[in-house]
Amino acid sequence: MKPGFLTLYFGMFYKPNSTFISVFESEKKLRYGFYSLLIPATGYTIFYLMAYYAGGSPSTFKPWLALPIEDYFRYDIFLTLPGYYLSWIGAAGTVYLLSRLMNGNSHFDNILAIIGFGIGTATWSSLLHDLTDAALSVAGVISMSEYEKLLNQPTFWRGLLLTLYTIYFTWFLALFTIEIKISQKFSIIKSLIVALIGLITFQLILLIFIR
Repeated sequence: MKPGFLTLYFGMFYKPNSTFISVFESEKKLRYGFYSLLIPATGYTIFYLMAYYAGGSPSTFKPWLALPIEDYFRYDIFLTLPGYYLSWIGAAGTVYLLSRLMNGNSHFDNILAIIGFGIGTATWSSLLHDLTDAALSVAGVISMSEYEKLLNQPTFWRGLLLTLYTIYFTWFLALFTIEIKISQKFSIIKSLIVALIGLITFQLILLIFIR
């Protein structure tokens, strides 16, 4: 019996190498990759719903889109899903193109699936923190606007945020490298280079829509 989505998804957290191989063997790999992508997309939609309700807004970061900063979180409620979708397609397309130029031979469906799983897993390093502070703000335990200011000052909370961002990028890069190495049979160095470019593509597109 082939593993289902939840088995593959949770396997990414503790045995990504063998799990990626199982993803390739699944007839539903593209569907499962999309399901995995929907997890952070849904999570951040919930975050922006709570953040907007709690009166939050970016404190120092200027959004790329020309949106009123005081209503930025309200717009992100609707921009998160398309933002993640386009970032997924962009990153997968970049990885696929670079891999083909380097004589890789994986199908685009495989790349979409594994990139989706990588995004759906590594995003928890930031999503868990963001959902927690938004929920506490809605409950009235903390002030969203004041907490946003603390994140941009030399405080413990800024140190925590920077630590989470470090985990975020390291985890993303590690998963992307593993999946590219397995799917394309590249060396670790070549896989790392392609993974880094794919990650940069993903993050730049995502930053257009959400911060």
